This record gives sequence, structure tokens and C-alpha cells, in this order.
Amino acid sequence: MENRRKNYVILGNGMAGISAAENIRIYDSNCHIVMISDEDVLSYSRPMLSKTPLLSYDLKKNFLYPESWYQENSIEVVLDAKIEKLDVENKKVITSKGIYQYDKCIYALGAGNFIPPIPGSDMKQVVSVRTYKDIEGIKKLILGATSAVLIGGGVIGLEMALELSHLGITVTVVETLPYLMPRLLDEETAKSLEKLLNPIKVITGANVSGIAPGEKAADVRLADGTIIPADFVIMSCGVRANTSIAKEAGIECDRAVVVNEHMETSVSGVYACGDCAQHNGINYSLWSQAKVQGQVAGANACGKRLRYGMIDSSLLLNSPEFAIFAVGDAGKNPDLQYEVETVENNDAPIFAINPHFTKSKEKRWYCNGKLKGAIRVGSLVGIDALRKQIFNEKEVHDA
Repeated sequence: MENRRKNYVILGNGMAGISAAENIRIYDSNCHIVMISDEDVLSYSRPMLSKTPLLSYDLKKNFLYPESWYQENSIEVVLDAKIEKLDVENKKVITSKGIYQYDKCIYALGAGNFIPPIPGSDMKQVVSVRTYKDIEGIKKLILGATSAVLIGGGVIGLEMALELSHLGITVTVVETLPYLMPRLLDEETAKSLEKLLNPIKVITGANVSGIAPGEKAADVRLADGTIIPADFVIMSCGVRANTSIAKEAGIECDRAVVVNEHMETSVSGVYACGDCAQHNGINYSLWSQAKVQGQVAGANACGKRLRYGMIDSSLLLNSPEFAIFAVGDAGKNPDLQYEVETVENNDAPIFAINPHFTKSKEKRWYCNGKLKGAIRVGSLVGIDALRKQIFNEKEVHDA
């Protein structure tokens, strides 16, 4: 029985699932791996959905691996399959395309975009950005469009706003919070960012009360009565972990599936990773996090004992007009006392086609002489050194 070929079933084919599959194959060359996904295509890069120029986005250029890679690594891929039940007692996964028995299961079902329950949010002119099909839909919506509203001022929302603006579309960003990205930016930098986004209009501290046809196809009404005419609306209001299958299986869940440092869930033999997993109460829903957690989950499912460490949760927003980088704690802990240092570099000895990228303004936050966080606007030269000063812990530890 010791030499029996093991079955590993991976639920989801995003970055976490792919990373888990890679590492399972590294540590178990003889096993059978099945990846099950409700998407109809092989794994592709989600970050590139908003980082690629909209008109030139090509799904074929964004696959993580060609079909031959799966064949070479003996990974069976089941696409366009609905996962109906995870039966942890009998160790099987029931799907619309069959039943799959497992020895170890990797729960990597990711997350879905959160769509606030706003009247009109189900209109065909209201979309979000999560899959390649969303990008295909936006490409159709921009035909003949002159105006758009982005609800949500996070990285993806701002990246889409910048891209639409480059296409000549008048864009308004509506953000509920008092300023943009308060988890990562201080208020001063956030206000500077609003100016850098010009001609994009940014409205902060605003709530959307409804969306309905009016002067335009999808006029957006704010709680104060303001109406913003738009040809279409993009929702970018964060994500919600896909936990329903795990909850029904009796696996402990909070905002996401609860895991320990080994990516183990509350049920033996089931690991979770990526956007659907929560470690120490935190889920950043980052591509980098999904990759590292998938590595740990895949290796440990094979009998290793790796530990999940610290993840670099920094922000990088880069456009032809400006660049902004934020890393670590920008003075956000009310229990700490910070010393703030501002450094301006207006004559950096570097060459850049865009002169904005030869200069920079940087703010640094220290506690007890130790650098805790930094924000840089302008030149990105040296940001890796900033990362290393703040994130000096390994991403993965040997047990």
C-alpha cells in the first residue's frame, strides 16, 4: 500500500491551484493530479486583465502554461465544471462532469468580485473585472462610449480608469472611503494621487444609491442626489472568498477558509490557498500570496512540512504619466508612535524618456528607529531595497 499511486484533487485553476500542482509534481512524481475549474480555459494571469492595454489584450498571450505543460506533467484538467459537493468523509469531489476520489484535496476556489446590492447593479451596462470574459465585455461597451464611472478606487479600479482615459473616455471614480486606498496610503499622498489622475475626476466619501437609464445608458446616482451620466459602469469594490463549498463540507470558515501556517484547514487532508484562504485573520487576495500559499499547500499535501511566512503586500501603480509605490505600514497603527521622514530627489542620475520618472518624493515611517513603511511617488529606482528593509522574513520556511 505504501507504493500506491496517490490522487490529488485541486479545486480551482488560478495561481494558487497552479502553484499547488507544480509543487505536488515536484515532491510526488508518480501521483495523479486533477485540476477542476468552472472556467472554460486553462490558467491565465489575472493581474494582466487590468495591466494590459485594453484594446491589445489577448488571452492567448496570458496563459500561464501551454497545454503541452499539463501533458508533460501528467496533470488532468477538467474545465467548465461546476463543483457540487466536497464530501470530506468519503474523500471525493462531486462535479457536473463526474466524481473524483482524492487522498489529498487542495481548495483553491479563489474569490468573486463583490457587487454591492445597489439598485441597477444587474444592468448589462454594469460590469466588473475578474475574468477574461469581463475584458471581452468591456471591449464591446467602449465602442462609441464617451463616459464611464468606476465604482471603487482600489488598484484595479484605478488601472481601468487610467486605461479608459487613455482611450479618450471621460472617467469618474467614485470611492466610499474618505480618500483613496487608506489601507496603503496616507491622506496626503492619496490627495496627491487624485491630482496625478487628472483628467480623471475622483469623488471620495460618496455612496452610490442607484444606477438607472437616464441621460446616458447607466446614470449613476449618489446618496446626496448627484447624478453622473455614464455609458457604462465598472464595479471594483473588492472581492469575497468562495467559501460555500467549504462551509457545506463542514470546514471552518470566517471571511475565507481558515488555515494554519501549513495551509491545513480544519479537516484533515484538505488544504486551502489563495484568495479563498485566511491565515491569522488576513487575506490580502494578492497574486503573490496565492503563489506562495499554493507552494506550501502542494508541498505539505505530499508530506513536507513547510511553513507560510510573510508576504510582501506592497502596492505598485504604474502608468505612462506617473508611478506610485507603497510598502509596509504607513503610520496606520494607532497604538504606535511614528517618526516621519520626507525625502525628495529631484536630480536622480538616471535616464528616462518621461522626466517624471527621474524624480521622486518619498515618505518613510519609523518606529523605534526601525523602518516600518514607505511611499514613493515618481522614480521606482531602489524600491527593491525598500522592500528588503521592511519585509526581511522569508515567504516560506522549512519546518
